[in-house]
Amino acid sequence: MLVPLVVLASLSVVGGAMQLPFSKDLHFLGHWLEPVVQDAERSIKGTWAYDNKYVLLLAAIVVAFTGIVLSVAVYAKRRLPTIEPKILENAWLYDATVARLVGGPGAGVFQAVTNFDAKVVDGAVNGAGAVARGLGTQVRRSQSGFVRAYAVIISLGTVVVLAWFVWRGWLA
Repeated sequence: MLVPLVVLASLSVVGGAMQLPFSKDLHFLGHWLEPVVQDAERSIKGTWAYDNKYVLLLAAIVVAFTGIVLSVAVYAKRRLPTIEPKILENAWLYDATVARLVGGPGAGVFQAVTNFDAKVVDGAVNGAGAVARGLGTQVRRSQSGFVRAYAVIISLGTVVVLAWFVWRGWLA
């Protein structure tokens, strides 16, 4: 987990540096997104947040730095005891909930889905394959490989088609 977290932290720093609030020249991200969000952008000039953006920036830095210092003291240096509740220690009880669902009432539903897949879905696929295999077997028996036999079949087919046209009176 260390490598993905380092990558995400690095990208967060790069993303933050692309929109530094100190000068309009440092708004690289805003200039890059301008063709997309130009009409949707709302101006906050004259609001408390705009007037106190440096106070908010400082507060965010202080809170982040405090969190980093506390996490290093608790987890890396082991100087402070952990204060996380049991629900966080057990990963929000997610694994236990999934185990109860899969092992309990979900087991019947999952077995029904498995049976449906095995009998209906796989049955349809296997049935289509069996029909194709049977038709292929029948057609293969009619294929002898002798050109003379094919010529006789074509000649007989031509005679039958001509006889049908004559019988219907279309060539008369």
